[in-house]
Amino acid sequence: MSRVITTKELKSILVLAFIAITLFASGCTEENLSAEEIATQMMDKQNSIQDYSYTMYMTSYTEGQVEEIESKFMFKKPNKFKEIMTESGKDSQITVSDGEISWSYNPDANTVIKMKPSEDPGAQKGDYIYAINEFLDDNNVTLLRTENVDGRATYLLNITPKEIHTDDDLKSKIIKIWVDKETWMPLRWEYYNADGNLTDKNEIRDLKVNTGIPDSEFKFEIPDSAKIIDLGMIPPYEELSLEEARNNASFKILTPEYLPDGYKFNYSIITNNSKYSTDPESHYETVELVYAKEGASKRKHIILTETVYENLSFYPTVINGTDIQINEIEGKCFSDEDTTRLIWRLGDINLLLGTPLEKNETLKIAESISEKL
Repeated sequence: MSRVITTKELKSILVLAFIAITLFASGCTEENLSAEEIATQMMDKQNSIQDYSYTMYMTSYTEGQVEEIESKFMFKKPNKFKEIMTESGKDSQITVSDGEISWSYNPDANTVIKMKPSEDPGAQKGDYIYAINEFLDDNNVTLLRTENVDGRATYLLNITPKEIHTDDDLKSKIIKIWVDKETWMPLRWEYYNADGNLTDKNEIRDLKVNTGIPDSEFKFEIPDSAKIIDLGMIPPYEELSLEEARNNASFKILTPEYLPDGYKFNYSIITNNSKYSTDPESHYETVELVYAKEGASKRKHIILTETVYENLSFYPTVINGTDIQINEIEGKCFSDEDTTRLIWRLGDINLLLGTPLEKNETLKIAESISEKL
């Protein structure tokens, strides 16, 4: 999966989290509202929208290379949606849900994954309030001006982190976002690194709201000869103790001997994709270990992810990042917003360590992880 798809998912969460606050905290109203009142206003606006459709163009600029993806998306309340995603030079991937069943078609493998969607806990009011408070704590929001985007009136907002990192691997980022005045949906958002260079651009065009999208748009026709993989209802991930994770994992779980002051093991999650992946070469089992600090937000968690592939010769190629050494083992270091991530390998285990800490402290944790009993 290309980098731009991964960052798109992260950015969508960020954008939805701060659309509400930006319009109020930037002086767009005369009334000073609380986070709960702001969240209520946002949800009231969303409640007036019954359906919408748009085309999103996503562009990523990485190390002199340009990656482009087009996504045609439509949504109808309460939970019908369709997305057709096309990456340059590849056939389109299609995901459709009629509210009861969802289908995802991969043309390369000619397979359809069928499942029953689960309810999204992120749609709860409490989550909006939490996200708004979190965003306000970490960022400064400035209203620059109003502009037209694709024929629609928008607020142009500038978002900068309150804390500026000096470490070369933790360069701060600036976000510019154009928010539609009518729907409060983002029509364009751009990411810039600390040097002012554009790294990612996302633009929504041809936005249409409350047009009465017919239910027939959300009916999926299975392509001829396509293989169907029926997953049924996927249960939510179960949070396990470290002992439970060790008893259930098929490989020996590695843990750090060093943690910064205040951090303790919180929970673990085990996932295995062999049930729904059509590519045996990429079948894997993953154990995610979460370490938390009492009273700290989720963004301050330390997360150690350990993955073993059934085909042990399979090793994902990591292009981005800075070359590092962890106990004389080659690895990569890279960052996204205020997080340091290290990737390396111990025996058959691929490790990803993500922390809210600076590089040297993150390296200290990684160097305390070994294959020794």
